[in-house]
Amino acid sequence: MHSPLDLPTVQALGEYSTHPSLQASANAWLAAYDAAHQLAFTEAVALRQACAAWDRAAETWRRSVRDEAGHDPTQPGRQAIEFAREDALGAQPDG
Repeated sequence: MHSPLDLPTVQALGEYSTHPSLQASANAWLAAYDAAHQLAFTEAVALRQACAAWDRAAETWRRSVRDEAGHDPTQPGRQAIEFAREDALGAQPDG
């Protein structure tokens, strides 16, 4: 994903957006843009850094709910899923 945004557009999104994810992406863009300028980077580099920050922030909310459904990275969660599968197949769980 590439975000071809400029400062006035992102400032407007940050100020007037009521969608929390969009506002978070705008805030990430603005923070990266400001940081790049404080570190004396060129305008082109500041824009690239800001767009990369937008992309990173947006990546987390772009995932569909379907992709996250049933996802539990913990060991008890994996065991519960395995037991449910075994129960559905009529098999006895190990251990």
